[in-house]
Amino acid sequence: MWLAAVAALTLFAALFPRTESLAQDAVRLGAKVDLNDNLPPEARGITVVQNLGDVIPTNLPLTDSEGNAIKTGYIFNGNLPTIVTLNYSDCPMLCSVQLNKLTESLNQLDLQLNKDFKILTVSIDPNETSRRAAETKEKYVSVLSNQPGAEQGWTFATAKQPIITKLAETLGFQYRYDAANKQYNHPAMLAFVSPTGVITRYSLSIDFPPEQLKLALVEAGEGTVGNAVDQFILWCYSYDPDSNSYTPHAWRIMRLCGLGFIGVLLTALVPYWVGRKGNPAARLEADSVPTFPGNESPSDGQAPSQNE
Repeated sequence: MWLAAVAALTLFAALFPRTESLAQDAVRLGAKVDLNDNLPPEARGITVVQNLGDVIPTNLPLTDSEGNAIKTGYIFNGNLPTIVTLNYSDCPMLCSVQLNKLTESLNQLDLQLNKDFKILTVSIDPNETSRRAAETKEKYVSVLSNQPGAEQGWTFATAKQPIITKLAETLGFQYRYDAANKQYNHPAMLAFVSPTGVITRYSLSIDFPPEQLKLALVEAGEGTVGNAVDQFILWCYSYDPDSNSYTPHAWRIMRLCGLGFIGVLLTALVPYWVGRKGNPAARLEADSVPTFPGNESPSDGQAPSQNE
């Protein structure tokens, strides 16, 4: 009986070899291997290519939430830096999470909308109406209790598909429409843009700490935003693309500490040197050799006798 069982198992193994063995053999023979990156097909290619230094055209036509025809040059007019976001009002989740986090940071920021910087949010849905954009704007502006200039400083706009495509390509914003679910698959992005439309920095996380937000705006402002202290703090930090944040610049801080030590040292020694140079009597007194009984020099210039 057991011989029959062994024979059956041997026959099964011969007719149906293990899948793992076949796969390993194929790899040894040089077959192409596709690794599973755990991303569904509809999510692949959804990313942001950081086009730092590129310039957003100022002639792209938009329609603001009040129905007015404007161009991107209305925003990038050389006055203030701008945070640019690409969202859409009917987004089921990500846009709401992103903009809610942004408003939380804006309420903790000591820079002021419409005074120090602007925000431009453009819908990636070409079918979104100005009325719908106005509803979305009201939703987020109404919670900005610490930003009295938010109504004027935050522009929500819609555009036709060719304009959306051009703006997205300039910003490196790669997204895709999911026809099955009737929604847009897209990344989260804040782009920091100089007053003249130059892309200076990105933030690709959901959370936007206010101190990081401020550093990015000071950098984008090119000297027009923040005070001397803010500019100094920015000098002490550098942007780390791996962590997507500003981190202390160790070498600059070490140089600063070295200069500070030299400054303290000079502050302590210079008054002593100056005072000594300006007072000859004090210098002669300090340089004179002290005398003791028995080693006084003769007043007439003669050498002392051996009997003295």
